[in-house]
Amino acid sequence: MIRLRQVDDDGVERLLALAVEDADPADVMPPGWTPDRTDEFREFYRGFRDDAYEIVDDDRTVGMIRLTDAGETGIWVARRARGAGVGLAALHRLLELAPRRGVRTLVAETTADNAAALALLTRAGATPETTGDRVAARLPVPAEPSPELADPAELLHAYLDFYREAVLRKLHGLSEEELRTSRLPSGWTPLGMLKHLAHVELRWLRHCFRGEDVDRPHGDPDVPRAEWVVGDGDTTEGIRAFYLEQCARSREIAAEAALTDRVARWTATGTPRPTLAWVLFHLLQEYARHTGHLDVARELGDGVLGT
Repeated sequence: MIRLRQVDDDGVERLLALAVEDADPADVMPPGWTPDRTDEFREFYRGFRDDAYEIVDDDRTVGMIRLTDAGETGIWVARRARGAGVGLAALHRLLELAPRRGVRTLVAETTADNAAALALLTRAGATPETTGDRVAARLPVPAEPSPELADPAELLHAYLDFYREAVLRKLHGLSEEELRTSRLPSGWTPLGMLKHLAHVELRWLRHCFRGEDVDRPHGDPDVPRAEWVVGDGDTTEGIRAFYLEQCARSREIAAEAALTDRVARWTATGTPRPTLAWVLFHLLQEYARHTGHLDVARELGDGVLGT
């Protein structure tokens, strides 16, 4: 498991040993540095160690990542640790750390020809902006709704949106194969989960609460558990667009109603028609459960944890 450790004097020595033995000089120091100039390395890293973290894998230092109060970040990884998802996992650990530093957006700068860095940043969810041969990539820091919120309706809507976006973050960076591969005996896939949640939004807000005559609220009736099934004709872009469309429609419907309003369509005999408040809380708990499921699937897939 990848974790971050604040750099101290001992950490500088561990990073120096790693830089000399198993890193590209141009990655770890400004241009022109050579591994025989150890004192220069020490002085340079001691100068910003409050913003520097060792990347640790099973108590072994495998690289360095930094974070300033302005959100600036940079990373290098030892040669032997490359290709194993270390950089992506370290970025996710940094995203978890960032709110404690008051950072809302990570900013990484690189060159347009640094394909490895651009691939890492894009997979983490960053938005690159190219100016000439320079690239600045911005990565928003996920944040829960403001702790100052006290209105129950505002808090409920804000947390629903937080989890709606969390689901997309969990899927971001997965390859097409990973999106369609199940890691668990029950057989569901990450993309199938997104399709299911789109149908959950459609079914509860449009079909049940608003009472719209929705075609196939559970998906294709001829396919068992259809809303979980990713067919050959389904595309990632199509399922994502369907999900975003249903989330947007749910927001519109909820905004036009009171929490005390009741569902228009309800077939459960002996059970009172739920209020909008009940429906939204039901959605919230379902999102919380399924986001946890995606956490597990992602960890089993490429090892990425959190955020």
